[in-house]
Amino acid sequence: MSAQPRNPLLENPKYGPDAKTREECLKHTSYYTGFYRNNNFKDAEQSWGIVYTICPRSSENVFIRGIRMLKLVIGEEKNLHQKKILVDSLMRIYDKKSQYYGKEGQNLALKGIDLFTVAPEREEEIADILGKSLELEGDNTDPQAMLVYMQVTKNLYASSKRTADDVVNLYARLSGIFAKQIAALPSADQISAMSPQKQEEAREEAQKLNQMSESLDILFTTAGVANCDNLITIYQAKFEKEPNNLELARSIHSQLSALRCTDADLYLSVSKLLFQAQPTSSIGVDIARILQAKNNNAGAADYFRRAVAAETDSLRKANILLEFAQFVGTRQGELPKARTLAYEALSLNPNLGYAYLLIGSLYAQTKACGASKMDNVSVYWAAVDKFSRAMAVQPDISSECQKQINYYSQFFPSTEEIFFQDLEVGKPYTVPCWINEKTTIRAKQ
Repeated sequence: MSAQPRNPLLENPKYGPDAKTREECLKHTSYYTGFYRNNNFKDAEQSWGIVYTICPRSSENVFIRGIRMLKLVIGEEKNLHQKKILVDSLMRIYDKKSQYYGKEGQNLALKGIDLFTVAPEREEEIADILGKSLELEGDNTDPQAMLVYMQVTKNLYASSKRTADDVVNLYARLSGIFAKQIAALPSADQISAMSPQKQEEAREEAQKLNQMSESLDILFTTAGVANCDNLITIYQAKFEKEPNNLELARSIHSQLSALRCTDADLYLSVSKLLFQAQPTSSIGVDIARILQAKNNNAGAADYFRRAVAAETDSLRKANILLEFAQFVGTRQGELPKARTLAYEALSLNPNLGYAYLLIGSLYAQTKACGASKMDNVSVYWAAVDKFSRAMAVQPDISSECQKQINYYSQFFPSTEEIFFQDLEVGKPYTVPCWINEKTTIRAKQ
């Protein structure tokens, strides 16, 4: 009889130093693999342990599968002492995986994430592990590891084991890495050239990475260390280096907005960049308000106009037009133009009582409207007409409208004054000057 062909794997030293060890390695690899593939981890455990001990170089799957099985066991363990022993074993498996298969930075990232999952109270250890991973991986650091690192650093700060500067500096570094990773994602043109499946995967990856970057921002802003000064210190130099980086601008805008650092020049700069790239009414109005606060009325008016043009929803556009009208009337003193804008708002939302309230206020502040005393007081009749109209179309502001009516009605002429002007209560009267509107003669009560 011819001899059975010898298994070539028995000659491969990665399965052990000698033939006997290699035979044991292959046998128990077969045993545990069969159990593992059927999710029978309990029966897989013993054979896996033998393979892990005698031939760890046989396959990286020994570590990948072992880590998965051990995490499940840890999750089910109720005894705290035994759980700690198991967690320590998990950490050693990661160390051994790096020893045999390299990729230490990536393994440290996974090790830190897993330790945070199974033993979150070991914060100092988690921070040390992920800090080393960050040093090794740099701009390629695992995004999930960065979030966990930020979380445990935030927790350590809360327990006085880290300083505010530690939190700020870590955030500055991690946010910069996220910005680079997002910038390295495929462009829209590159994605469009992919297969449908690859397109979906690329979009999902981009969405996930952006969401994780936003989560990092939230962790920082809720850590209790962020203020306008340190955010500006972090971001000013970055933005000066990359003044056209939209992802960086979005991150800066989000952070400064969350802390209400809206009077900073940096906030205005990134807002303008974002509006230029994608005009939205919210950012346009934001810029207009900032410029208004800086007494740049011409600039504010320009951005109000742009915000109106950018908005497509009728009700939102009406509200923007109303704010624009208020600005034009109060800051620029252009009362007729302010009224025109208010009526534009009403054409989009006829129930916007505040627009009538504004028009009434514009009328009431008009001085020297005509040649006679009656012409000048007629503005109050017209104003009260508008306050009454505001109350009719928007009942929830009735109290405010009634206050205005009560206040300005005291400036109505007396019955005698009306009589001596050869006029009559209840008759129509045309208010002159820019108002040029019919009203009804009324006497002070």
